[in-house]
Amino acid sequence: MEREATHAIAVKAHIWRAGKLLILKRQENDEEYGGYWDIPGGRLLLGEDARQGLTREVREETGLAPQKIRPLTVWDYEAGGTKVVGLSFLARTEEEKVRLSAEHSAYAWMAPEEMSAYRFAANLEKEISWIIEKGWHL
Repeated sequence: MEREATHAIAVKAHIWRAGKLLILKRQENDEEYGGYWDIPGGRLLLGEDARQGLTREVREETGLAPQKIRPLTVWDYEAGGTKVVGLSFLARTEEEKVRLSAEHSAYAWMAPEEMSAYRFAANLEKEISWIIEKGWHL
């Protein structure tokens, strides 16, 4: 008996370099959090595991190859009638230059003390603050 998928799976990467987090500004016309700052990520494709999908999404959105990928949190939400289970990861890179995809209009390497200058979704802001409080960004 064939079953329909009940949830989509999304992955997000907190990519740190020299104590700074890579953040991406969503296009203003984006249906979800248009104009907000975000971290790289997206939904898994059929047959991908979480790390494969995360690496693909990061490369598509930034041109970077994430290193030292470690699981961080699990979360969920609903978008357009689809239930989504999300997985956040910590990652590192030595690369500085970012090549943005059309999904984003800008990027920044944000130092922890600069966080208040950027507009994030509330749950993402909490997650970033938690990472910084734990010292996992160093």
